[in-house]
Amino acid sequence: MLNLSPVENQILVTDYRFIEVLDHRIRKSDIGEVYERAGYKLPVTVQGGMVPSASRFFSESILPIDSAEKEIQVRILELELIERLNPETGLYEGDVQLGLGFYVIGSFDPVHLLDYAGSIQYQRSGFRMDRVETVLNKLFSNSLVYFDSWIKSQALNTRALAKTFRLDIIEQDKISTGEKVFYDPDRPLVWSDFKARPSPGSRNNATIFTSFSLEGISLMDSGSVVQTLELNVYMLPMQSWVRTPNDYGLNHEQRHFDIVRIVADRLIYRLENAGLSLDFYQAQINEAYLDAYREMNRLQELYEKGVDHGLDPEGQETWNGWIDEALEGDWGRIEALLQSPR
Repeated sequence: MLNLSPVENQILVTDYRFIEVLDHRIRKSDIGEVYERAGYKLPVTVQGGMVPSASRFFSESILPIDSAEKEIQVRILELELIERLNPETGLYEGDVQLGLGFYVIGSFDPVHLLDYAGSIQYQRSGFRMDRVETVLNKLFSNSLVYFDSWIKSQALNTRALAKTFRLDIIEQDKISTGEKVFYDPDRPLVWSDFKARPSPGSRNNATIFTSFSLEGISLMDSGSVVQTLELNVYMLPMQSWVRTPNDYGLNHEQRHFDIVRIVADRLIYRLENAGLSLDFYQAQINEAYLDAYREMNRLQELYEKGVDHGLDPEGQETWNGWIDEALEGDWGRIEALLQSPR
């Protein structure tokens, strides 16, 4: 049996902890065979069992700082010893190969960080079994140094090792085209933005296609995940049309566009105050986006009903006021309308 133990005077100060070792080897009974003095081969095992011994080795080889939060799992993928007799020298020549996988444990399944593959060759006489044990310990020590060097150099650039999360919402000035008109309070809609042919089956004087999009990319910055979101509020001219242009009708369609802007403003507010977490931010953002999309459709329905599809001037004037208030950030009336029964 070989004893696996930390190398003296090589304790590493770390900001992580080893909490689990798993044995993923196909053959777990032994690690190979060595020659005894009589020339017979004997199986070699690790004293105390592979998993308990490896767990003790990694745990006792490091000194985690008090703030260490990262929890590391080690998977033993390969540990094999092959030894043969060299008839010319009378020495036993061996080769020990070690393969490990290092994973960080989070809220979900462990995330793979990196693998280690190493080997050491040795020579020994029949009286030096300790040489085999030394090689085994050296291999495990090399794997630890390799992992420690990697994690200290990559911690600020590896998403799985991120400690904090930051949200960055941007709205860039976009140039409107004949294909897409972006919302701009300084550039209200004009009838030339409505380029589609009127629908023969519709009784409406005009129809506008409005919506919003949320596009993002997440990057690492000094150990933090930075999620950048770009918000766009737009209308599509090729899906919007008018029969008889007039100022009253243009205002009605502009208010549809304004409603989307209001929904987008409310989405930004929710995201910035949602306390997005490092583990669940993507799901939280998706949920907020879907909620906003449903809110947009609900407000558009309430608006059309409240102004009788533009045929009620008094209703239109009332909604004009509510929408102007909401554009200024007063969402009280909008909240009340959304909470009203269908």
